[in-house]
Amino acid sequence: MARGRPRKIDTKDALHSVMIAFWQNGYTGTSMSDLAEASGMAKPGLYAAFGDKEALFEKALLHYFETYGGPVFARLKQAEKHVVQDFRDFLGAVADLTLDKETPAGCFLVNALVDCTYGAQRHQEVVLNLRAARFKAIRDRLLKAVAAGEMSEDTDVDRTATFIDGQFSAIALLGRSGSSENDLRTFIETGLQALPASNDLQEISEAAFNSPILRQ
Repeated sequence: MARGRPRKIDTKDALHSVMIAFWQNGYTGTSMSDLAEASGMAKPGLYAAFGDKEALFEKALLHYFETYGGPVFARLKQAEKHVVQDFRDFLGAVADLTLDKETPAGCFLVNALVDCTYGAQRHQEVVLNLRAARFKAIRDRLLKAVAAGEMSEDTDVDRTATFIDGQFSAIALLGRSGSSENDLRTFIETGLQALPASNDLQEISEAAFNSPILRQ
């Protein structure tokens, strides 16, 4: 009996599966055989579609940033809410992703930085460039907040952006180490209270901090 045609696998789905595999095990802990099994594509098909393992890792990093970071950064750029709520949503999205049972623990980019599982020097550059893009998005939102009177005029934007960027990484690491949702929400609200506040910012932050969803 003639063999049927092999099932055609969508390259976007395959890349997403590759990303999950790298996210779970890092670059050095993931072989091409692992990637073939995860994606459902034979090794020759993977090479043809994406290139070698180094190229796959780079594409996986970019896919991660576009898939999970893109929508969040777009909302931050729009600045449609008060700056406190925007950063609550921004950091909350990190917490949600970190706790999502459908994905590996933590943040793929933060994991790569902490584990130093780059595979090649250019991978480290990709990760650092994506981190720089994250920092810029945070800083730009703070500048808009100061201009709109949502934050004090004397706000040190660079220091505040560094603080929020650090909160981002800390949430990913806390979630990776088993912190609960309430732990992360409490951490977020405590951090928001440290922002240089105009009066309305302080009221918004304090009201949320007293929310009953947080651990008492």
